[in-house]
Amino acid sequence: MLDFMRAGGYSMWFILVIGFVALGVAGSFAWRPGERKLGVLRPLSLATVFAILAGIFSDIGATMKTVTSVEEYAQSPDLHLIVMTGLGESMAPAILGFSILAVAWLLAAVGLRRTA
Repeated sequence: MLDFMRAGGYSMWFILVIGFVALGVAGSFAWRPGERKLGVLRPLSLATVFAILAGIFSDIGATMKTVTSVEEYAQSPDLHLIVMTGLGESMAPAILGFSILAVAWLLAAVGLRRTA
């Protein structure tokens, strides 16, 4: 798990914090539904999505910068594998953030069902 967090970079911690806040609000909404809680969950989810996108793009940028600035990588016959590894690690923010959002909105669905 620590390697996964390290692969995604610093943005992972921001996504984790915002995502857990959204998860807490969704759990509260599932327990005791209210329009106000749902109104808070929506912008928290959107903020999480924007944090995910920022994390992905910053990781891709770091990968491209590292591959071009490290002579050993730039001259390697396995350059394509190095880039693919970096791009794979760049997806860590999406995996973390969208997994948290999926659970949060499943909890929100429970709350919405309870109000119907």
